Amino acid sequence: MKIAVAVDGSDNALRATDYAIMLMEQFSEAKLELIHVIDFNKEDERLLKQSPNSLDKYQKKKLQSALKLVKDKGIVAEVTVLQGNPHQQIIKHVNNNEIDHLILSSRGLRLLKNLVMGSVSQKVIKHVNTSVTIIK
Repeated sequence: MKIAVAVDGSDNALRATDYAIMLMEQFSEAKLELIHVIDFNKEDERLLKQSPNSLDKYQKKKLQSALKLVKDKGIVAEVTVLQGNPHQQIIKHVNNNEIDHLILSSRGLRLLKNLVMGSVSQKVIKHVNTSVTIIK
């Protein structure tokens, strides 16, 4: 079983990572993948495109907390960093790889406070070909 969790550095993504860890403990043969998407359409991330060193540091910062949670539990996780529109890249990656279960947070760093569920998670659950768990 391969479990993937989308992480963006938010507290909600850490809760999703915690849930993934709990699943990993239930399925001893499971493999874990952390997925992070860099969206160069966002102004702050677009500037990173011009400095590979800054981009590398930014990626590590966004993944750092989730990787620490995983490592503290003795789990080795594969890390996948994608570039582009977050929902499109997650859908494409999940549908083109053998991922059995995807875990998303209900809202990430781009939250619109009046939405119950973030736009990325809404779009992803409609178009992936696997089971999805949404974490609040």
